[in-house]
Amino acid sequence: MNEQLKFSWGHIIAFLALIILSYITFVGVTYKTDGDFTKAAVAMVAIDVVLFVFFLGAQMMKATTRKFAKRIWVERVFVFGSPVVFLLCLIPYFHFGTVQSQDEEIVKHFTDAISASKQMFADYDSYSMERISNYDHMLGRVITNKSIHPDEFASCGFSNGKEEIQRGNMVKALRLQLISENYDSLKTEATKWIESSSNGASTWNVFLLGNTKEIKTAIHDWNVQLREFANHKMNNEEFNGYNEVKPFEEVSGSLNSVDRGLDGLTTKFTKSAFPPLGSILGAVVLYFALLFPYFLQDRHTKSQFRLLGMEKGASRTSSMTLDTTRSAMKSNKQKQEIKIESYEEEKSSTPRSSSMDEDDDYASFTM
Repeated sequence: MNEQLKFSWGHIIAFLALIILSYITFVGVTYKTDGDFTKAAVAMVAIDVVLFVFFLGAQMMKATTRKFAKRIWVERVFVFGSPVVFLLCLIPYFHFGTVQSQDEEIVKHFTDAISASKQMFADYDSYSMERISNYDHMLGRVITNKSIHPDEFASCGFSNGKEEIQRGNMVKALRLQLISENYDSLKTEATKWIESSSNGASTWNVFLLGNTKEIKTAIHDWNVQLREFANHKMNNEEFNGYNEVKPFEEVSGSLNSVDRGLDGLTTKFTKSAFPPLGSILGAVVLYFALLFPYFLQDRHTKSQFRLLGMEKGASRTSSMTLDTTRSAMKSNKQKQEIKIESYEEEKSSTPRSSSMDEDDDYASFTM
């Protein structure tokens, strides 16, 4: 009885509820701000502080051992104000519920966008093979027409009797420029990331789906590197206009598909809507879980105040003067102790002249 601040299993439930609400708040703000993790972290901390003050503050006011008349009003503000404050703090929570209700559609949209980036490498492979084939075909035509256009044969870099070896070396050089070890490494790493991302996609995984800006930037960086690989040309690859080499970006539309897909995700993440029923029911459970410590806290037996009204048979006047009376009694007690201490000091410093004086002192002290 009369524990000042009772810790119980209700606190464990409340803290678990606060942890769940914290993560969902972080995720909801991240989606609403299109991947701004800093704002999400700040909002999460701010909401945690507000909820902690209101719900734990209500328990602390209920557990008070003094100033009952004043602190009952603070307790009522915390308890009756908690639903309003809780609803305001639930805005990110409800937004995540809206996003999560579209989980299957969003994951498919995300997977399609990421798969389009994988297609970008397939397009580059086709582009490279076509360029190598066209280059080889052009060199073969120059060699075939060497008797008709010997000047072109020489200008293209061929020598009589060595043209086939030279042709093979030229084609090999172009292949090494377009499909180098750097390209193989880039393709391997990108493919691994694409496959792992597609398998782990979920609206709960905010660090993946909520990070569309960084994903978009990474895919654009891959495309830049592919264009740099494609910019390498042999000095005779477009010899006399026989073989036109087109830039890679003109023959691949995969990057546009990626952009459209990821931009569509941004619209889905930031769009507000009425929360689903599951989120509303979950919010009710979380609210009462946060109030558990308050429900389990005993009120001091000397307090005649209750959350609504007062204890049956108690008068407001007597209750309001209870704290004052207790304070006065405590003050009088302290004054008496001080007088006794002063008397003992005076008594010890005064010499006793006779037994009669001692009796008088004793009689005076015990009255």
